[in-house]
Amino acid sequence: MNTEMLRFRFTALFGATLLAGITLAQQSSPPANSPPPQTKNNVVKAVPWKGFNYTCEGGIKLTVYLADPYAKVRYEGHENLLTQTLSADGNRYSNGKIVWWGKGNGGFLQEDVPSGNGAMILRDCKLDTAPNADTAAISGTVTYRQRIALPTNAVIKVKLLDITHPETQPVVIAEQSYNLGLRQVPVPFSLPYDPEKINPKRAYSLSAKITVDNQVWFATETPNPVLTEGKPSHADLLLQEVATKTPYN
Repeated sequence: MNTEMLRFRFTALFGATLLAGITLAQQSSPPANSPPPQTKNNVVKAVPWKGFNYTCEGGIKLTVYLADPYAKVRYEGHENLLTQTLSADGNRYSNGKIVWWGKGNGGFLQEDVPSGNGAMILRDCKLDTAPNADTAAISGTVTYRQRIALPTNAVIKVKLLDITHPETQPVVIAEQSYNLGLRQVPVPFSLPYDPEKINPKRAYSLSAKITVDNQVWFATETPNPVLTEGKPSHADLLLQEVATKTPYN
């Protein structure tokens, strides 16, 4: 093969390769008027923890950070991450080893054992500053007179109702359910509510039912006024036994 033929073939191969590269670049490049490609934001938003400072017995300081459904409890160099659990007595958070009970403007920290009588770690904890309006809650107890032991799967259901117009169906402002577990009556409860939904010119009442396997066993029969018109934010609810067990609704 002579020199001229080799030079021709090399030139042709180089030209074809260059043309293919230009074509590929044109295909991969976006149109001149197209918007720039969007990048994905993989940054995880920080959890908005809300902190509460307490002073406990002996002057020991404790801080509780809340971010539903978790709580971080810090005291004397210790920090524990807890998860909220069902409770009829305030806000209960546990990690299976320790439990924090928040009750109104106070609370306590103790060992978490099945009997509920774990050793006290910090007692008589008082909130250093008053809680915000969005932490409002109604407290009280639920009980009945009959000497009947409830099964552990019994459920207490408490409702805050607007009863301004007795002739119409009450409006539910807040409600909460609690598993009874090993406890028996009287059972304390704490029902959180939104203060923005409370009108001083309206009337409010608490109602409660105890159900077993979704059948109503006990229920309040009369209004239990709270909050407005000089009524308290605490109520001890006396439930009556339901003669004929009915499905809960």
